[in-house]
Amino acid sequence: MQEMVKSDTHMLKIKSRLMSEKKKIEEAEERKKAREAKKIAKERVKRKKEEVESVKRWRKQRQQGGFARGKDMELDFGDEDGNSFERPKKKKKKRPGVAPGDRAGGLKGKVKNKNRAFREAKFGHGGRRGTKKQNTAAETTGDLRGFNM
Repeated sequence: MQEMVKSDTHMLKIKSRLMSEKKKIEEAEERKKAREAKKIAKERVKRKKEEVESVKRWRKQRQQGGFARGKDMELDFGDEDGNSFERPKKKKKKRPGVAPGDRAGGLKGKVKNKNRAFREAKFGHGGRRGTKKQNTAAETTGDLRGFNM
């Protein structure tokens, strides 16, 4: 039998090094592809935004030039509903028992606990307490009646 020039452990080390290098190269290529895709997407969004702006400017110029919307419908780039390149409005979640404009979140009509009502009558509703301890203008300026002169 003939002796091997390199040992098995050495060959395993070489194999693992080659595999790690291959993996690094593949990851670098993936990052490069992701960068390119991001760049292309950015350019596409920019181009679309410029197109929308140019259409808006064109419409404004047409409107200022005296052309009404009804006379010139064949050149209108919007969809059939008259919505042109605007995003759809978000639908708000309807909550049962809460008025649509209620900012308190439906807590307005609730009756307070007796203990809470008593404590608020005795101590106040909470909040910042620092304003009670601040000096007022009348206390600090020119009011020297308490001193003998």
